[in-house]
Amino acid sequence: MVTRKRSQARAKKRDLALHALQLRASGATYKQIAEVLGLPNLMAAYRLVTQEVDNAIRESAQEILELELTRLDRLQMAVWADAINGHVQAIDRVLKIMEQRARLLGLYERPAQQDDPRQQHGVIIIPAESSTDEYIAGLKAIRGELTLPPSNGNGQAGS
Repeated sequence: MVTRKRSQARAKKRDLALHALQLRASGATYKQIAEVLGLPNLMAAYRLVTQEVDNAIRESAQEILELELTRLDRLQMAVWADAINGHVQAIDRVLKIMEQRARLLGLYERPAQQDDPRQQHGVIIIPAESSTDEYIAGLKAIRGELTLPPSNGNGQAGS
């Protein structure tokens, strides 16, 4: 019952926000929006419009991210067989595609404070400045083939 009421309240607020956005897009002032929608003041109308715009931007950003990740998947599939068969240029392309994917997903961002900065919430992070050996060790750790060596806190293995 509580969930249904919350759902109905959210739907009503979303409808109100969309109506406010439509009014604003048609040239209405925030004061006019507040009057038409029965809001207490123009700041309430302003917040309603700006929150809806922020939501639209966030949704668009997520859609763009998904599109870019799909494109990277398709590009990787196109060269994967050659890379697996040892073609150096194809291997280079796959690694660059993987690097771009990691950047889009924020995998190179460093956690603020943690014992091992390469691990966060069960996710293994391989820093961009990792050596080839560290990169391979990280990939093997992701696959569960080995554990990561101790880190000295700056993304480098060692003590």
